[in-house]
Amino acid sequence: TGAGMEITDGKWIYKGVIANMNASRNQPGEKAPVFAYRVDYSRGEFQGFGFAGVHGKAANLTENILDGNGDVVAQKNSRLDLFEVDAYFIRGDWTVQGQVSLGKQKKAAVTVDPVTGELRDASWWGLSTLAAYKWSPRFETTARLDYLNNKKNGGGLLGFTGADDRNGIGPDPAGDPEIGANRTAITLGASWLFNLNTTFKAEYRLDRASQPVFINVKDSTYSKTNQMIGASVLVSF
Repeated sequence: TGAGMEITDGKWIYKGVIANMNASRNQPGEKAPVFAYRVDYSRGEFQGFGFAGVHGKAANLTENILDGNGDVVAQKNSRLDLFEVDAYFIRGDWTVQGQVSLGKQKKAAVTVDPVTGELRDASWWGLSTLAAYKWSPRFETTARLDYLNNKKNGGGLLGFTGADDRNGIGPDPAGDPEIGANRTAITLGASWLFNLNTTFKAEYRLDRASQPVFINVKDSTYSKTNQMIGASVLVSF
């Protein structure tokens, strides 16, 4: 639930909302208020930029974090600050996009204080760029590069307050618990419009981390790299 507004002023669009974030995780009557906003500027027909943010309280999923005695150290909701800036250029066969993001959440880090056992703050920043080219009206290829800096206090992101060895979040299980993994991902994709209603898509992604945080499901060992191949068929009506 929430109350919002939208204002258009020439090439500028302003949007804002005051809402109760993660309402499904809270008890009836329990509030986690946030202020979320988005500002966009369209510079002509082909390019523009914008920025957005979320500030307030959000669910803190620390029920899986243990202190030095093996006891659960939980924080129901905690302060969250997210901010991002993005830009785009779309003209002819080319699409180019970029984004810079910053985030911080109180008492949401993966690793607790080694002396006191108390929860610590999670903070992160990231970059993302994408370029796509239409070789024909039906065939398009895409390349994307993402970088995430997430080493402070063992790591931690919005929704990731514990180590995740499938997504590569957190510290090396056999290394220094204070240092979270920084992440890089390179994604190559292609799409082909088979007809007006059907599109075939294929994608390859290579993940690389600064710590061995990706689990090998065959032998339960950890590595710094992970690869994924995917394909899909999109049908529209």
